[in-house]
Amino acid sequence: MKNLLPVYYTKGIPILLVILIFFWLPKSELSSLVLPVLLLPILGITINGFLNRFVIPKFVNQIQEYSLNWQWFAFGLSFLAGLWLTLNIPLMTPPVYRTPFLPPLFVRVVYRLTSGAALGVFIFLVSIWVASKKIKPSSEDQMANKFSFVKYFLLFIMVWGLYLLAFFPAMMSADSFNQWRQILTGVYIDHHPPFHSFTIWLATRVAFTPTSVAVFQVLFLGFVAAQWFSFFENIRLPRWVIWVAAALFALTPVNGTMVNTLWKDVPFSTSVLALSLFLAKIVFTDGQWIHNWKAKILLGVVCALVLLFRHDGLPLGVGSLAALFVFYPRMWKNWIIALAICFGLYFGVRGPLYQAVGVQKSTVLAESSLSLYTMAAYAKPNSESENLIQSFSLLAPNWDCQIRDKISSEWRSTDLDYSISPIELTNNLLQRMPRVLIYFYRCARSMEWIVWDPYGEVRNASHVEVLVDPNPYGIQHDSKIPWLRDIIRGWVIKTSHDPSLNWFTWRPAFFLYINLFVSFVLILRYRSIKFGLISLPILIQSMTFSLIFAEPNFRYHYAVYLVSLVSLPFLFSTSLPKDDGTIL
Repeated sequence: MKNLLPVYYTKGIPILLVILIFFWLPKSELSSLVLPVLLLPILGITINGFLNRFVIPKFVNQIQEYSLNWQWFAFGLSFLAGLWLTLNIPLMTPPVYRTPFLPPLFVRVVYRLTSGAALGVFIFLVSIWVASKKIKPSSEDQMANKFSFVKYFLLFIMVWGLYLLAFFPAMMSADSFNQWRQILTGVYIDHHPPFHSFTIWLATRVAFTPTSVAVFQVLFLGFVAAQWFSFFENIRLPRWVIWVAAALFALTPVNGTMVNTLWKDVPFSTSVLALSLFLAKIVFTDGQWIHNWKAKILLGVVCALVLLFRHDGLPLGVGSLAALFVFYPRMWKNWIIALAICFGLYFGVRGPLYQAVGVQKSTVLAESSLSLYTMAAYAKPNSESENLIQSFSLLAPNWDCQIRDKISSEWRSTDLDYSISPIELTNNLLQRMPRVLIYFYRCARSMEWIVWDPYGEVRNASHVEVLVDPNPYGIQHDSKIPWLRDIIRGWVIKTSHDPSLNWFTWRPAFFLYINLFVSFVLILRYRSIKFGLISLPILIQSMTFSLIFAEPNFRYHYAVYLVSLVSLPFLFSTSLPKDDGTIL
């Protein structure tokens, strides 16, 4: 029975392709059906012959290495991924006039399901093929020593140092100057995380210039990334793979410009990158890495940084640690220690330290945020807020996601009625929430899950468009390498604004799916679901942003880009777990 599964999967490909082609062929008249009826069976037979000759024999040998449960798991997950992707990638639906004798809704549903099934089979075949690929490991058997990261670290700081000279003294937006004012006045407000403002203050003790903060960001990201590539040496990835990946990570203008922009998202994303590295070390050593006391402390500290550098870091940090309790329950004492360190630092900073510095609570976020959930629940009938919700339609030919510009800033005080009864509240939610969810599906979730969006945009692709916002502190842009700045700046602006280019350069959904594919390959290669932990932090972040209304800002999702880019070498991993569960 095990041998029948791969044959069954691949045998379905000709049928799926024939159905898809059938919908695109013109069939407006009875006579036009003759060509499809004659050609499609021939095409199906040809595809089937090709599969029997070149694909199935090799594929059967590869999948026979898997148990029946693993085969069903791989195919089931691939099938669901195919269906999901048909909703999130550019997929043209055949025009209605191509098949006039069938209901349009029926054509759309069948075409989507068939496309999803075909894409799922393709993902299944590719995943099994990549997971079964035999890569020759590095000829060096010994582990990387504690200084092996230095060569990668030097590469990163040299390249990003050139970027810093090109965008000297660093790039700063209005948010950057908001925090700059706080460290000048000593009045800290909990709008942007004060902990990040503290790090700005600390970095400027060396020299009171934005360059000091940029250097700190370069060193922090360079150090964490270098540890990743040193880890790749430990699991014996081919050296050429490591160096190609390191060069890509260093040279990409995304990293070079982001790391030199003074935003909290940069150290936050670097902390997520470190957390993902620790999860990778845990799964590749089957938990052995955490037995070292230094590892427990580092895991707790990095978790605290994730929580402190951004207000929405709590689900990501705590969720990742909670997953360790699930996948490694026997090591619960280690996770308790790491969790205690994480929360000890988190509450210690947000409690005694914030009180000692006199951090003030901010009402800016609550007053300026646009809560569609609040609108749906409490908006008065015929108010501006209710009319806005009523304008949301899934079938609109052209979406405008900029609803902030369509409502007055006083909507909270003029449009809401908090005195309504529970029955009225329930009725409001039943009537309005479907439209709110439609809006979230089309706009708020676009950056997280939709690969290409013809009406979408990408904001905050670093701050190269403005460079340094007008400010009263005398800080001005002063590039030391203007020609390099102009080349990089032009590339960033063009690739971020053009929908035909930004989907594979700046949109986080594309990189998230790549990372999930890498984790899927590792799961199949090592027959362990635990390797999915490598994708968990950025998956949690994307899911979190799906639940809140957020602008389509790349900087919010920079961690997704970092983790996805750095994890590509895992496709060439070769080390297999030993009997004791360790790898290194």
